[in-house]
Amino acid sequence: MKNFSIQSVGNQAVITVDLSLISLESLTRLFERLRTEELIQKADFSDGLIEIGAEIKQSWWRKNREQYLQGALDADCH
Repeated sequence: MKNFSIQSVGNQAVITVDLSLISLESLTRLFERLRTEELIQKADFSDGLIEIGAEIKQSWWRKNREQYLQGALDADCH
């Protein structure tokens, strides 16, 4: 058996994965991510909302960067 295979059956794809290579939990997370991306595309967010998201990220990093990175640096020191 191949590690991964994809077959087209009508309007569906059948994916076969060798579970000795990847856990079912990992596959579930992968498909949850795909589902999330599908929902985001369906939502058809405006560019303005994407800009607001970028501003929120920048603001968070300005406020929390030092504290966040300090924790990472502390962990590396031990």
